[in-house]
Amino acid sequence: MLSCHMRIENKEILKQLMAIRDNGESKQERNRAHAILLSHNNIHIDEIAKILDVTTRSVFGWFQAFKDHEIESLKCKSGRGRKALLNVDEHKEIIERHIKNHPHQPKKAFALSVDEIGIKISYSTFKLFFKKTQIQL
Repeated sequence: MLSCHMRIENKEILKQLMAIRDNGESKQERNRAHAILLSHNNIHIDEIAKILDVTTRSVFGWFQAFKDHEIESLKCKSGRGRKALLNVDEHKEIIERHIKNHPHQPKKAFALSVDEIGIKISYSTFKLFFKKTQIQL
């Protein structure tokens, strides 16, 4: 059985954990590092779960993964989350063309783009893609 507290003896790993907690790539990485640091400071697992708004089971899992793989365990695995409906390589040119042809009619550009691409997306997804790809008018 895994103990309720993580003790980190290696000062370099402690520094890395603090850096990830403060500037990690994702919220999940920051939360995992924060949980381990809280445990290192003798905060009980139930309290850590409340602070981070997760289950104690999640925290135990993070501890076990950290025990087995250290810093590498904090990173999110690829393939998680919802897959993008629009692909930059395939769809940017189509959307860009319709936006340029109808710069003052974004809903018309949206309708034409969706028809040409042949997939169902919401107007908000269309706008997010437009922002993300920084299409120039």
